[in-house]
Amino acid sequence: MQGHLSVWTAAAFSVAFGLLAAVAGASAAELLTNANLDQTYQQEVTPGFFVAKPTGWVNFGTRSISGPYEDEMSSEPWAGPAPTPVTPNDMGVFFKAFTGNATDGAAQGQLYQDVPVTTSGIGYTFSGWAGAEPNFSGLAVMSLMFFNSNDFITLNRELVLNNAELFTPNGQPFNYKKYSIGAIAPPDTVKIRARMMMNNGMANPAGGGQAFVVDDLSLVPEPSFLAIALPAGLVLLRRRRAS
Repeated sequence: MQGHLSVWTAAAFSVAFGLLAAVAGASAAELLTNANLDQTYQQEVTPGFFVAKPTGWVNFGTRSISGPYEDEMSSEPWAGPAPTPVTPNDMGVFFKAFTGNATDGAAQGQLYQDVPVTTSGIGYTFSGWAGAEPNFSGLAVMSLMFFNSNDFITLNRELVLNNAELFTPNGQPFNYKKYSIGAIAPPDTVKIRARMMMNNGMANPAGGGQAFVVDDLSLVPEPSFLAIALPAGLVLLRRRRAS
């Protein structure tokens, strides 16, 4: 039996290392289009008035009383300075919390991109830079969402940046910091949504700087998630053969 156990264990490790090698090769691949947010198009937000927004991304704005609107965010050259990576035509996205008010209601702005998934059980990490000025009034949320074929959310990883040192001074413009969240795709996953969101945005009566800004986002498969998950499977395999 010990000989059989060694053969099965060796085979399992062979499969494990093969899977790790395959996923490690894929881990370098950026899954997002226009991840650095530098490519833009012109969006008409009110008749005759246009702002830049990031190409390849879905943006959606709504206010709790008046409903959908277009001026919830814009791409700005001043919104993505160092310490975020500085690139030619460097742009960042500026969420406009001050567009929320008592008449129209609190503002919500979503910026997201959906990526199809063909292999389940693999880990993914969503990362990016975010910052805020001291008088930003709203919630800043980073989400990694997994959908099945019925377009139901089967897993949602969220990080409320307000609770993750968003306002903590660090000597950088907008107190910019890099954040990341990750999870293993559930078995029935068909797409992943990487999302940055402003929620409950309101004009701050104190005035002053009220910007919430993001830049240089990334979504990549992570072999480290698989590496963590595999040993448990190997233990189960050894026990099954030993019995």
